[in-house]
Amino acid sequence: MLTRKTAVLVKVEGTYDTDPTPTVAANAILVNNVNLKIAGEVLERDFYKSSLSNMAFARGLKHAELSFTTEMKGTGTRGSLPATGWEGTLFRGCGMAETVVASTRVAYTPVSTGFEGVTIWVYKDGIYHKINGCRGDFELVFEVGKYPTINWDMKGLYTAPADATPAAQTFSSVVPPTVLSAGLTVETTAYASGVVEKVQIKMNNEIVMRKSMNDATGLLEWLLTGRKPSGSLDPEAVLEATYPFWARWAAGTQVALNLGPIGATSGNIITVTAPKLQFQEINYADRSGQLAYDIPFSLAMNAGDDELVITFT
Repeated sequence: MLTRKTAVLVKVEGTYDTDPTPTVAANAILVNNVNLKIAGEVLERDFYKSSLSNMAFARGLKHAELSFTTEMKGTGTRGSLPATGWEGTLFRGCGMAETVVASTRVAYTPVSTGFEGVTIWVYKDGIYHKINGCRGDFELVFEVGKYPTINWDMKGLYTAPADATPAAQTFSSVVPPTVLSAGLTVETTAYASGVVEKVQIKMNNEIVMRKSMNDATGLLEWLLTGRKPSGSLDPEAVLEATYPFWARWAAGTQVALNLGPIGATSGNIITVTAPKLQFQEINYADRSGQLAYDIPFSLAMNAGDDELVITFT
């Protein structure tokens, strides 16, 4: 059995923990770095007795954890969802609302109510795992000269695996754009000509178990109970007169972040915005002899549920 012969299908659930039955034609996505963990509590039976021998353990709650990486790209048609599988579907399982404006854009913004779940089917070269009720977290990675990627970290409900193989999958033909002419600005135009190699943004969702002894499995649901979005960027160091990184850090100044448009083909253009970015730290770094900064940052709300907006046009 081969590691590379892994197929992943994703579909949004109409009702939490109700399998919407993904298909290879409409719901297959391209993935790599797949790490599937089926976790089960080990309940030790550590009692006193005349023998020092261990007693057999009992099995407690079971669940699934799944992480993987996808490309970040558009749908192929501006303001329209594709007929084939698309990585953006997973945002809906990570506390993001999907807004489709016909012929204009598809956008994702955070929500604080009405969280959705997704079902993920994973085929590991003949071993089939159905994971319902998935919710999770994501990290956006933008690096110069490469296409943007998304690291996903999902948690779902346990279903016993079975032997099965999928039919041939149909994937989107859209090729992700390259991170060039990325339009990165900090504080609107104040730092628009900066030299930055990499930007990462993570939602940092808090995903916790909702348990009940009246449920057959004991695990009713994975709940999203909070988020603390953060990230990092690595600009070349500049004089304070050029851009006052240290003054902004000291004052805790809130600045706007804009990344994009990345790409030039309609239906495959990415823009990421955040209205209230704050520098958490400023660390010196060496970039092949050039002085640079390593700056972790946090993202805060403006009016609420708007601390990060991801748009495909």
